[in-house]
Amino acid sequence: MYIQQGLIYMDMDEIRSDEIFEAIKRREHGVFKQLFETYFKKMTLFAEYFLLDRDEAEDIAQEIFVDLWNNAPTLPGIANLKSYLFVQVRNKCLNRLKHLHVEDHYKQWLAEAQAYAEIPEVEIDPELLQRVYEVIEELPDQSRLVFKSCVLEGKKYKDVAEEMGISVNTVNTQMKRAYKYIRTRLGVSFLIILAVV
Repeated sequence: MYIQQGLIYMDMDEIRSDEIFEAIKRREHGVFKQLFETYFKKMTLFAEYFLLDRDEAEDIAQEIFVDLWNNAPTLPGIANLKSYLFVQVRNKCLNRLKHLHVEDHYKQWLAEAQAYAEIPEVEIDPELLQRVYEVIEELPDQSRLVFKSCVLEGKKYKDVAEEMGISVNTVNTQMKRAYKYIRTRLGVSFLIILAVV
């Protein structure tokens, strides 16, 4: 299938990565815009799992898209664009964490995250996905509502704070608690499930 500049509402998963990448190299804004709209939220969620900070996660996702647009003409071919984007997220997050002199109790998690943080083309195991949802339901009421709104519904922290009548800082705190609890119950591999659903 050949990508034309006007065709911007196509399922990105049905188009070959090399065709998308070649369109971006030709500076086709419509294709780039749809790539951004398809993966930005998922990349942000993936980065947030590492950094526990939504603003920082969004910054990293945006950085990667800016780098892709600016450097596409000189980059070699990319066989799997989705994997490329998520590996870039992982690398940037791990680099930032290393520069933050991660505390001892996070060092084991960081090592595990490095081992698990590949984004393969996976089919979601319905049983594992069900387990993730069950663990989310175990969260305390406020943490559960905040987590579902921010992660499953993709809402911004500010919007969730306004809807729930709490501060953005409280949303941030509840998200950190939710991630910590889910990591304890399921390990770091659950982030792959949430990143691709």
